[in-house]
Amino acid sequence: MRAINLIKKKRNGDIKGRTCADGRPQRNYIPREEATSPTVSMEGLMASLVIDAHERRAVAIFDVPGAYLNADMPKDKFVLLKLEGKFVDIMCEVNPEYLEDVRTVNGKKVLYLRLLKALYGCIESALLWYELYVKVLKGMGFKINPYDRCIANKMINGKQCTIAWYVDENKVSH
Repeated sequence: MRAINLIKKKRNGDIKGRTCADGRPQRNYIPREEATSPTVSMEGLMASLVIDAHERRAVAIFDVPGAYLNADMPKDKFVLLKLEGKFVDIMCEVNPEYLEDVRTVNGKKVLYLRLLKALYGCIESALLWYELYVKVLKGMGFKINPYDRCIANKMINGKQCTIAWYVDENKVSH
């Protein structure tokens, strides 16, 4: 897969860069059931908001920075990311050990990297993240809601704590 590099100027003037994979070619050979991640339902989110208001719960919103990068690519998958041009120079500046792997194709520098972690843009990354996140929540004692797979509850000091999430965006109330 080719790497897509996005650069934008934030409102405060900072420059933000992001690299993601162009996962479109994966659609041809990864079945939908291996690539689709659940997200919180509108009904589940609204119900949790009503409960939060009724019970006067404290509510916080947070995201998990670099969420996908916490999830490992399956050992049986071999996914290559293709960096080209200036981005090869940037990668080699950060990781000089890659210099020996740089190739020139049609006069352009190219670097192929095997992905060991899920990367935004890969078709199965959201599902890999979901599976990891559920495992972590269960390990913390949360129980996944049987009606909405993106809502989890745990009793803490006799009061219910609820987490509802949409990929890496979370609403927690207690």
